[in-house]
Amino acid sequence: MMKRYALALALSSPLGATAAPDALLMIAPLNQTMPLASFDAGKLDGGIIKDLGDAIARRAGRRASYLSVAGDRVASVLRHGQADGICYVRPFWIDGDFHWSKPLIPDAELIASKLDAPVVRSLLDLRDRPVGTVTGYRYPRVEQVVGLRFQRADSATMEENLRAMMQGGARHTIIGRSTLMYQLKVNKNLRLRPDLVFASFTAQCAFSKRSGLDFAAVDRAINSLVGDGSVDAILARYK
Repeated sequence: MMKRYALALALSSPLGATAAPDALLMIAPLNQTMPLASFDAGKLDGGIIKDLGDAIARRAGRRASYLSVAGDRVASVLRHGQADGICYVRPFWIDGDFHWSKPLIPDAELIASKLDAPVVRSLLDLRDRPVGTVTGYRYPRVEQVVGLRFQRADSATMEENLRAMMQGGARHTIIGRSTLMYQLKVNKNLRLRPDLVFASFTAQCAFSKRSGLDFAAVDRAINSLVGDGSVDAILARYK
């Protein structure tokens, strides 16, 4: 157990994550943005995944701790037990054999476009057009429909992706509905319109089978938070 936390601390340095044997060590992917996550000097300091992780830890009698991880390393860190879990994921988003919570964070994937761009009425309209994407994210439905004519325009984070669009980059992007609605609310200069919702989903939390975590206890805590409305209350803060 102590070896696991030593590894976690090494991974987090110098980003500032800390952990202890009684902590619930959750992954904070650095490619996420608000309302899911905000970072200060690489350390998670707000957003849905922090509020939810804090609530899960309290309900399970633990202390929440967060490990900031590059988006393309999330699955590896979780598989090797270098963190306990992550929220806002789905089984086909990350590779590995994990414990899964019930679905608890509703959202949707959509195409958003600049106001002067052609309206996207079907995913087929994206053929041969650069599309704003985030490094480490998978877009299986778009890949299935558009195939080799899917032209990713990767940015490190969604915030960088949106900034690149406003500065003359790709005219379309794939984005979560909750993220788009939040960003439109806080950034009045963001000139985008939602064109096409192509997948609705409810995200889950995944937990490592190698971290030594008592998953049954944490799963009971999550089910309790869902049942008493605590999760809905957290999500409502960001609408």
